Amino acid sequence: MASTFGSFEIARSGMMAYQAAIQTTSHNVANIETKGYSKQVANMTSMVSNKGGFLVQGAGVLVTDISRLRDEYYDVKYQSTQSAYSQYDTERIYLNEMQSILAAGITSDSDTPALITSAFASFNATLSDLVGKPDNGTIRRQCVTTAETFTEFVRNVADKLQQQQEQANTQIKSCVEQINAYAEKIVSLTKQINEIETYGGVANDLRDQRTVLIDELSQYCSVETLEKEPADGVGDKQFYVYMNGGVLVDTYQVNKLKVEQKDTYSNINDIKGCYEIKWADGTDFRSYSRLLGGQLQALFEIRDGNNDIALNGTVTKAPQSLNDNPCEVVVTGTNCNDVNKLNIPSHDGEITILGHTYAYDSFTVDVDASGNFTYTFQLRREELNSTHINALNRAVANGNEATAGSKVNFRGIPYYMAQLNEFVRTYSEQFNAIQKSGWNGYSVPDSQLGIEFFNATVPTTGENYIMQEKVNGVDKSFESMAKQNADGTYTGSYYYMTALNFCVSAKMVEDPTLIAAKDTAEAGSDNAVNLQKLTELKDKADMFVYGAPDSFIQAFTSTVGVDCRKSESLAESQSNLLYMVDSSRKAISGVDEDEEGADLLLFQQMLYNQYKALSVMAEVIDKLINETAV
Repeated sequence: MASTFGSFEIARSGMMAYQAAIQTTSHNVANIETKGYSKQVANMTSMVSNKGGFLVQGAGVLVTDISRLRDEYYDVKYQSTQSAYSQYDTERIYLNEMQSILAAGITSDSDTPALITSAFASFNATLSDLVGKPDNGTIRRQCVTTAETFTEFVRNVADKLQQQQEQANTQIKSCVEQINAYAEKIVSLTKQINEIETYGGVANDLRDQRTVLIDELSQYCSVETLEKEPADGVGDKQFYVYMNGGVLVDTYQVNKLKVEQKDTYSNINDIKGCYEIKWADGTDFRSYSRLLGGQLQALFEIRDGNNDIALNGTVTKAPQSLNDNPCEVVVTGTNCNDVNKLNIPSHDGEITILGHTYAYDSFTVDVDASGNFTYTFQLRREELNSTHINALNRAVANGNEATAGSKVNFRGIPYYMAQLNEFVRTYSEQFNAIQKSGWNGYSVPDSQLGIEFFNATVPTTGENYIMQEKVNGVDKSFESMAKQNADGTYTGSYYYMTALNFCVSAKMVEDPTLIAAKDTAEAGSDNAVNLQKLTELKDKADMFVYGAPDSFIQAFTSTVGVDCRKSESLAESQSNLLYMVDSSRKAISGVDEDEEGADLLLFQQMLYNQYKALSVMAEVIDKLINETAV
């Protein structure tokens, strides 16, 4: 039979168990508003002191552990959804701003928003007015002024897009700093958790804190976690955090991300000093991987997205040794044989061959009679070694592909800058061709062949280029870096014209009589045949793939609107999903005030019952010892 005092021990175990349950419940109540806190439960099991035959004698109750209610599935689901939401929401913010930039801007002489299509239409309307009165000096001045307003608007849009690119670039650096900071905190918490649990302690609150850190980390990138028991059952648990195919945290070690400024450009209108990311252990960090996720992926796509459009061709020549002078790579059979669509950097660019990216100082383009381009890139000799030379010659032998710049499958800032470049180059080239074929001057003796109406600013001097025209519809060969002529002028390919330096020729601004209205030198001042051709250019349906110039503008401004609405829709759907996942997670691990209150009353009653059992046993012992005459 049981020991005389066995019931006291049973009651004592109950008191301790329900006291632990009350303390656990009180801890839950105290942390109802604590972010990421998981409901904790005192798990109990009965104790058996003697087992023999059919007789099983109980020895009370034992609290085996204090566990937290948590479903790993919802943690993983929450973190992946959080990453997706942050990505689409970041895209939404930037695309909204981009839509505002492309759809409207501020003119220099007023605070009134003006659509780019309105500025273009205003210039053409004034040009049409001039057709009826070609010798009217006031209308000529208005025509030049509206053209200046239009070019200034285009430059303003391009400047604002560059500012956006700068913001995204800065935010990339901030994201990396945040990721590294979270990784350090996760390592610190992992150390504390292992120190406590190795000696049988309970680290539930620290585990909750670590989960919160991983939740917050998932805003910046997609993450996966793995916790492993020690291989031989001895030692600390291992905890890993993975991102973008690499290991960010390995238990007590952080493989930090490093941010470095590039000394090269990917696109002609890129800002200087774009950041690139590398793993501290030297592993390649794939910035454009679809696995990256979170804000970081959105920022790279916004900053570098060019809709997967890059210069591709076959490597046909490479340097035979490090001593070759010049040190050149020749690329033929490219997908770009049009100056107006060429947007690789003129200097300090990048060309990728067999997975390795080389820096080039400049390039030249040779155009044959059929209009096919042959690109010759001058590589940075100081960055080459014998391994590179061998790889380049292997690429030539195998006919491998070369890619100038980067290919990012997203319509980001470089894509819309390229669209603006194509517009100003193509329209200006065709407008200037008509303008230069006509004659200016109000009287026959003063008539002269026209000059360029639209131009670009030379970076070094601030002067205008002498733009070279196509011959029989074929571009002329050119060098990426414009060279100064003997008289101090610069002859320029339309490749040199971008949305950032687009302008009205300075001579035209000074003297609007240079607008070539006449089709012959002998025509009178009322002749406007050439001017009529200029006005008809705005309706030229085959100028662009999308049709006439105004249709082209509307096409890419509406495209950013479509992309913006798409990101808004995706962000909203992910936000709703995030709410649902979080609600499901809280239904399991959240603390309910009413439920905890009911548990407190229950455990209080159970504790009272243990006191009552002690009281009964005390009376039994008193009777047995003090009142029994033995």
